[in-house]
Amino acid sequence: SGNDPDKIPFHKLPSAFVIKATHGCQYNIIVKNKEKLDQKEVKKKLKKWLDENFCKKALLGVSWGYKNIIPTIIVEEFLNNNGDVPIDYKFFCFSGRVEFLQMNFDRFGDPYEKTFDRDFNPLDLWQGEKQYPGEVSKPKNYEEMLSVAEMLSEGFPFIRVDLYNIGGQIFFGELTCYPGGGMVEWVPRKYDYLLGDKWKVLFKEP
Repeated sequence: SGNDPDKIPFHKLPSAFVIKATHGCQYNIIVKNKEKLDQKEVKKKLKKWLDENFCKKALLGVSWGYKNIIPTIIVEEFLNNNGDVPIDYKFFCFSGRVEFLQMNFDRFGDPYEKTFDRDFNPLDLWQGEKQYPGEVSKPKNYEEMLSVAEMLSEGFPFIRVDLYNIGGQIFFGELTCYPGGGMVEWVPRKYDYLLGDKWKVLFKEP
């Protein structure tokens, strides 16, 4: 990690890795083969990102959580599924309970999504990406994924828990309390109300 793109030790990194900036959304560079990487172009992109305040730049400023983060670059291991970006399992949790799951396929290529209830029954819910056309098998350790997501969501009226499942091993992705900056449309609209009804905000006496 650091804040100077010119100091990234590319010669010490493995063939595949991921470069991210910590102060915003979609600041990701996935490197599958270091030999084909244009380091000059990567450094140029990172310097541009480091000069941006994502909160002020995107989504009308609603992503306030990014506003005061010190811009930093991190380089992480590339968690891959047979050389590709793994499926992203996004668990929407209300008061510590998973209510539905969104699976995102090929997020950085030709993206698709598929949504399920907590029992892995498909839902007619659309949030902006094309619907995955194929059959989707429930992971063998799905109950364990539910347990992990609910454990991580404890204490939050609402939070989304993102996990990966690679070869039966569960990896943590992120927590977010306002997916899409709260600007993503729900289709059909009924889910705005069905899920909003599960959002129980507890107010403390002053």
